[in-house]
Amino acid sequence: MKLIENLSVLHLENVLDDLNKFDIFISSGSFEERCKKSISIFLQNSVKIETSIIFSFIEKDKNDNKGKNLTKMLENLKKISKNLVLLDVGSVSKPSKGIKKFILEMDKLSVEFKNKKILLDISTFPKPYLFLLIKVLFDRYKVNSVYVCYTEPLKYKDKNTTNGETILTSGLDRIECIPGFVGNSTYSQNLLIVILGFEGNRAQEVFEIIEPTITYAINGFPSYKPGWHKISIENNMSFLNESGAHRHIYFAPANDPFETEKVISELIEEIKISNPDNNIIIAPLGTKIQALGILLYALRNRAIKIVYPFPSIYMSDRSEGVGESWIFKVDLSKWRKGNES
Repeated sequence: MKLIENLSVLHLENVLDDLNKFDIFISSGSFEERCKKSISIFLQNSVKIETSIIFSFIEKDKNDNKGKNLTKMLENLKKISKNLVLLDVGSVSKPSKGIKKFILEMDKLSVEFKNKKILLDISTFPKPYLFLLIKVLFDRYKVNSVYVCYTEPLKYKDKNTTNGETILTSGLDRIECIPGFVGNSTYSQNLLIVILGFEGNRAQEVFEIIEPTITYAINGFPSYKPGWHKISIENNMSFLNESGAHRHIYFAPANDPFETEKVISELIEEIKISNPDNNIIIAPLGTKIQALGILLYALRNRAIKIVYPFPSIYMSDRSEGVGESWIFKVDLSKWRKGNES
């Protein structure tokens, strides 16, 4: 089965006959077991990689699951990758410092990205890192296409017994723009679009800081697993009611960045007609695949502001098991056209 560029999101195992060699592989170590899966699939399918780059964040992990997973990742990569770079990039909530270290190390090693076959595993990349990393590949290194793979968790941890919500993070460090996506504050009023995740408190926190005149919500449907779209609605019910977003709910597939980009593009075109005098702010709190769709839209529409609630702690037991793995190709040259706006 061949990968259809920019159209199909396919199981990773099904396309490796056609994709058995990459110039650059980028991933991250994590306490989540799924961080290892793509590399295991590569090993089983004799995929060859020229240079592998693994991000390692400082995370609280009492059982050292990240250390164990990272050791296994590196062990397997040594069997299939010619060059291996481990980057200790510091705090998971400080993407600017981490990506700066990435740039310095890549320049030091003279790693070339332009016109290379690049595969990025975003399974356990924090969303702000993902946004800034792809922007750097796009702007600084002039990368025109990148393969992206993603492995789902098998399930998320049980709900909090106190309020019934799924808890994936703890504490709030700050709410601010993701570096590189500060947009333009042309107007005095803000309009907010929230991509719903499982943590309703995060959407509520963003809403209270932004104080928008109108709030829209996008829910992941179809979801990764049957019923997951209902969980995000249930967990965000207080936010949806208080913000008024329950009157403006749209849907985008949880596992298709191109459809998410299309939905957000059409929604914003409608907004520009009905509410033209507002700064448009997006909070990507849903799946990483949806976040990638928002990122693609923002690369071509620089006036859009992307905000994120940076947590104090990412919970080390937030998910369980390893689900399905997906791969697709993003033609960044398509988004490069018209990105002056």
